[in-house]
Amino acid sequence: MITLRFAETAEEGIAFSVSPLLEAVHSWHVLTDPGHHALHVPWVRRCRRLPAALRRRMREHGFVVADYIPAFFESRAGDHDADFASQLAAVRALPPVLLAAELAQTLIDTTRHTGHGLVTDPTTRDAVLAEYRDSDPDRAARLESILTDPLPVLDDALTVLEDYWDAAFAQEWERIEPSLYESIARAGSRIAHQGLFPMLRTLAPQIRIDPGRRTLRLDRPHDHDITITHERPVTFTASHYVWPHVRVTCDHPWPLRITYPALPLAPAAAARPTSQEDTLTALRALAAAPRLQIITHLATRSRTTQELAILLGLSPSVTSRHLHQLTQAGLTTTQREGYYVLYSLDRDRLDQIATALITLAPRPEG
Repeated sequence: MITLRFAETAEEGIAFSVSPLLEAVHSWHVLTDPGHHALHVPWVRRCRRLPAALRRRMREHGFVVADYIPAFFESRAGDHDADFASQLAAVRALPPVLLAAELAQTLIDTTRHTGHGLVTDPTTRDAVLAEYRDSDPDRAARLESILTDPLPVLDDALTVLEDYWDAAFAQEWERIEPSLYESIARAGSRIAHQGLFPMLRTLAPQIRIDPGRRTLRLDRPHDHDITITHERPVTFTASHYVWPHVRVTCDHPWPLRITYPALPLAPAAAARPTSQEDTLTALRALAAAPRLQIITHLATRSRTTQELAILLGLSPSVTSRHLHQLTQAGLTTTQREGYYVLYSLDRDRLDQIATALITLAPRPEG
């Protein structure tokens, strides 16, 4: 059981992030066992169009992501300026002993052993290798090569991942990244207005919450009891492709991290006529002075939440709530630019609403 304990000022020890490298890895994990990831069937079907040679290499190296996800894939996952290439470079720069321990985790029964133990304890390593030589010689050979020199295995896996990114996932990342940042904004807004535990409840049922004791618990085969402080923070990483899992990294020397499923993303909807309900939704979103002011400010150019907050004389959290309502109504769109999320006016949507109002009361002829 993993237990996280939050002090009254726990918000100071919490951060949020997204990671292109980690998201690509989780999507590769989906492809290793499609039947366990019903939400991601559209992605599985799209990846059938990948070159046959690439799909074969992904199957050969799929053991790296099939069950245990090595913590080294979280390198620079909290750095909002890090792109896929820089995160991959950070993995390649890690000490071989850390790489060997994490790669070993992908091949062993982690309820009985750890990759770190195999690296540091020759007796344990020899016993595990002897056991696998009897039951699974191919696994034993692969494990021995990793413990001897992890770099060739790592380089092969990362090369496959690079090719997969170039062939398919870079475009998918462009699609899902804005929604992941919106998920983070919603989580931050909820914490700001309701406190930490209402946000944590959205991670159920895999995570158990006890607001009275201020604890978060996850069923795992190893025991950790960690108090979240400013010195020992936890980062929540929003992910689309991690669903249906919640993944936790809490072993030294890796930073404490919980990768959680963001709200499922619907495929882009086809254009359709504006219904009366659509019109009502948009009008309700516009029926407040701050939101009308936001529309006015966005009419000139795209702006960030922080910039709009200054223009409106409101706090960023209140401004974020107004922007969320406008976005939910389809009146604004978002685009990632560096560290910030830019909001833009959806002029086509405004035109649809205007047309819908005109058709409700057309001018009489003559």
